[in-house]
Amino acid sequence: MIDSIRTIRKNIRALVRHRMTGLSIAGLVLAGISGGCAPFATFPPDSDTGLRIYPWMAPAPEVMATSLRQVHARVSPDTPLIYNLPAGMTATTWKYVENKLEPDARVMVEGDRVFLDLQRFGVRNTKAFADISVWKDGVGFLVTVTLERDNVMPFKVTNLQRFYISMSEPSPNHPVSNDDQTVSGDSAGGAK
Repeated sequence: MIDSIRTIRKNIRALVRHRMTGLSIAGLVLAGISGGCAPFATFPPDSDTGLRIYPWMAPAPEVMATSLRQVHARVSPDTPLIYNLPAGMTATTWKYVENKLEPDARVMVEGDRVFLDLQRFGVRNTKAFADISVWKDGVGFLVTVTLERDNVMPFKVTNLQRFYISMSEPSPNHPVSNDDQTVSGDSAGGAK
């Protein structure tokens, strides 16, 4: 009698273990298919505890340059491509973005009246976005660029959305010291 009870318990444990394993695998597959719940890693960061993006590391320069190029081509193609990147980026980042833009593009300087101001951008797996304010003679509006890619292919713009909101005209940002942060002390992109 006791042996049969032990056998039944053993069988029940094995059945529960197999079902839990099956449910776990199904949950992982479902999360993988749906893209998971991972937040965008943004620059500037959304918070001190959120995911961190390193703007000099791929695909960040590509996302910034593609967004600037496409907003310029679609919204203000008759003006020169003058751009401003978010504050806090290193000279390395500025150089990488510059190398990915057209040859006549230039960095914003004091006195420019027509320019694109990249306010923030974010990357999550094969999706990205950028918020760019378009300025012409003191009047600006916000454009949110949505980008997507297949695995390691280049990002392509899938949507541009204009928002007419109140904004303060920005001043030119300049690169910070050329010392890029190392990634070795970072655990899974979180806060250091």
